Amino acid sequence: MQGDLAHQLEMNRVTWAELQKQGVTEDTELRFDFFYVAPGQHQAEALAQAIRSRTDYDVEAGSSKEGLLGKRVWTVSGTTQPTPVSLEALDEWVTRMVEWGNAHTCDFDGWGAAVP
Repeated sequence: MQGDLAHQLEMNRVTWAELQKQGVTEDTELRFDFFYVAPGQHQAEALAQAIRSRTDYDVEAGSSKEGLLGKRVWTVSGTTQPTPVSLEALDEWVTRMVEWGNAHTCDFDGWGAAVP
């Protein structure tokens, strides 16, 4: 799973550069949407509860059926409160999010933000 963190941190550089092109600076506050894929209901609900207990994020666990066979896929998704953003802050946040996912056997699937 360490490779997942390395990939996410690499993607932060690309995303930060794009955000800067759109006028985002270290004084800009953004809300981040985040996503995880969980192996089952128990892990998804445990991760959602762990994030709720540590943060003021809006977070929920849920499932949907995918594919022709209708396999159930469990996810955790949420949104942060507005927060100042920098590459360093993004790296710290993503590292924490990946670690929390790993602790609950869930894969951090990425994040996004709407630019004001």
